[in-house]
Amino acid sequence: AYNEVHHNDTIVFGCRLSIPEQIESFAYDKYLASKGVYAICYRPEYLDVQKRETFSVVASILQIKEILVDKLGLIVPEPHSAFFSGLLFGGSSSLSHELKDDFSRTGTSHILAASGFNVSLFTFVFLGWILGTPLGRKKSLWLTTGLLIVYVVMAGATPAVMRAALMASVLLVGKAINRKASMMNVLLLVAALMLLANPRILLDDVGFQLSFVATSALIFIAPKWQKHFKFIPNIFELRTSFVASLAAITLTLPIVIWHFGSVSLISPITNLIILPLIPFAMAIMMVALAISFLSIKLATFIALPAWAFSTLTLQIITWFSSLPIASISL
Repeated sequence: AYNEVHHNDTIVFGCRLSIPEQIESFAYDKYLASKGVYAICYRPEYLDVQKRETFSVVASILQIKEILVDKLGLIVPEPHSAFFSGLLFGGSSSLSHELKDDFSRTGTSHILAASGFNVSLFTFVFLGWILGTPLGRKKSLWLTTGLLIVYVVMAGATPAVMRAALMASVLLVGKAINRKASMMNVLLLVAALMLLANPRILLDDVGFQLSFVATSALIFIAPKWQKHFKFIPNIFELRTSFVASLAAITLTLPIVIWHFGSVSLISPITNLIILPLIPFAMAIMMVALAISFLSIKLATFIALPAWAFSTLTLQIITWFSSLPIASISL
């Protein structure tokens, strides 16, 4: 109902400001304060958007993201385009409330939040490819770093993305000077840098807490648990995905209970079914996006396997969410 608002636009409006309050067990007021937000405004009146007049690099990058998201809408219909938008760039605002609740009840909301996996895909996969070109090592590293910065802006620079991007940057420096990094040192360095920039996120930003605890689980716990799950075949990285998911769920469980007061009982099962195929679906959709600038019909044809995966995933999540034991409140 409102005009489109873009980065660096100025908005003029009238409304009655209110102070944010805690929502049930979630400290929404403290979370907003960690972002520098101390007042909220519902139903603004006399809204007027004044378009930006100066050039902005960030606004330009976000405009490219809008173009890519629009292309997704032309390649596959809703809710699949919103699903892939969440997979590639993070965010679930385009999904219906029912679907978002289904993702939450099945413990799969994390796949719609840009995270370390996305950053890895957009940096080290790209780096591995570009190192095979005649461009050279030094230029390849600089180009990968530039791509990383662009992706961070596109993904909204959330704590999870910032954590992954800073870790990737340290690892890229290690590649540049031929030194292997200690993952514990990298994790501590990144945490220190982020807390130096904004100390409030340690206690008030659940995204920061979940991101670092889940990453710690993947680095330190999951490798030790692998030997206990040899009965699961490792076809399509099934065992690796399951153990990583189980370790992350286990370590983040106290944080989830503290902030949200509910637990998904079937999260390990749904993640076991869905996670192994996500990299393939993302890769196919990225190729389809590139092709879409030449032909939408050809892009849709190429995206058919990813579209089938999306259909299956949403059906599985909806079905599991309908089970009485899907989620319990504590």
